[in-house]
Amino acid sequence: MNPTGTRARRARGAVRAILLPIALFLLAACEEGPPRPTEPERPAPPAPQASASATPPAAGEAATAPGDAGAPADAGAPANAGDLQGTPAWQGTWEGRYDAKKGSVVLPPKVKDAVRTKDDGKVATGAGTVTVTIEPSGDLKGTAKGALGDATLVGKVEDGMVRASVFPEDPRAPNAMTGVLVGKLKDDVIQAEIRVAGPDAVLVRESPVELKKK
Repeated sequence: MNPTGTRARRARGAVRAILLPIALFLLAACEEGPPRPTEPERPAPPAPQASASATPPAAGEAATAPGDAGAPADAGAPANAGDLQGTPAWQGTWEGRYDAKKGSVVLPPKVKDAVRTKDDGKVATGAGTVTVTIEPSGDLKGTAKGALGDATLVGKVEDGMVRASVFPEDPRAPNAMTGVLVGKLKDDVIQAEIRVAGPDAVLVRESPVELKKK
């Protein structure tokens, strides 16, 4: 055997043994790296399929979103509904009586009202009745009869207060009284005050009114 040939074959085998791992490493790097600009993008691997052994939810059973566990069934119901105007605490028909007297008028200092001094308080004074009905919406309608004349009341329950305007049934009457009734609910009684004035504002009358539910 030629010693020179044997050494040559051994040298080529050694080179192949060295180059083979390098070639395998480069091939793996090419496969793992991003696609080349001239190559189409490699498709993403398919998503894993759900296991066929997963148990479906029972019939009629609703899925529960995270954080919803243990939520009360009536969570959407308004709180303290009975505290608002127009609810059972207010709605219904209320009745009360008044005893009208000459009302006070505050005038600026040193101002004298000679016309009002002629009001002896004998006209449009005395007893009368007030009846109001409050709807679930808080709207108020009512009537007044007695010393202040026949009148219609129109108003609203709002922010815990009763506010109504008082209009005479006959605006052309000599002593037609126009004004307001204002009050609030306390211990199942609407404690209010009625204050009205005649067409020329000379007659001013006022009285407390306690309205109780019928």
